[in-house]
Amino acid sequence: MKKSRKRKYRYKYSYSVQYQSDPSVNVYGIFTPGSAPSDHNGRQNRFNRDIASANQIWNSGGECNINFIPQPIIEVNTVIDVTNLDTSTAFRGPVENLINQVKQMNGNQPGIYVVYVSGNDFAAPSGSSRPIGVGGVIIENFRVENGIPQYILFGSIALSNRALNAPFAFAHEAGHALFTQLNNQPVNNVFMFESIDPTGPFIDSAGNVDPAHSNLIGNLMAPILSNNTPTINPLQCQKASMSRIFQNTPRA
Repeated sequence: MKKSRKRKYRYKYSYSVQYQSDPSVNVYGIFTPGSAPSDHNGRQNRFNRDIASANQIWNSGGECNINFIPQPIIEVNTVIDVTNLDTSTAFRGPVENLINQVKQMNGNQPGIYVVYVSGNDFAAPSGSSRPIGVGGVIIENFRVENGIPQYILFGSIALSNRALNAPFAFAHEAGHALFTQLNNQPVNNVFMFESIDPTGPFIDSAGNVDPAHSNLIGNLMAPILSNNTPTINPLQCQKASMSRIFQNTPRA
């Protein structure tokens, strides 16, 4: 990662604590050089819009009672240009490394961390559409005590510049993070974490099966989003609200 001799992080934190029964989570927006917009106020506005759009979908009543709480944005000097990086390479490499650095600097605060990277799109295999975002989790302190897995989950998301024109991109990637759960049936004594949409799997025209996405037309978790307001299913809200990510967030 490219580093600067200048001060690396700008902090203006004011942490929120929600005294309510509904699941809530702090969200930290991390803007890298070249991410859009280029000015501080524009970046704060983009982040606030992303959170507002997510709350519009995930906090709409009934089973959907998830509250995303925006924190002041963080601007760093670490460049992450994803133009030539696929989502897996970027996510498990420079994006996760940067999130871990920021987490350490802010006292390992629980929540969802979203990195706004430079580059219009992530790289993709030939013939595939180029992704604008990726969402998942960072797993810490995993251990098995008395046969029961114990761990801490942090949500982690990366959004490209073209996601600026997709108001529900963050809401979609947050769904992937919140759907990620531990499979309690280890394979060869190895526990696996899986992100499975309860309204999936999505099956494309060639018969390829994608369990991480919804098969419902117009759904938030469909693999391709339009700019129209997407729908959400009660089963999705129910599963997301059970995420281990919320167990780390202070609640009454």
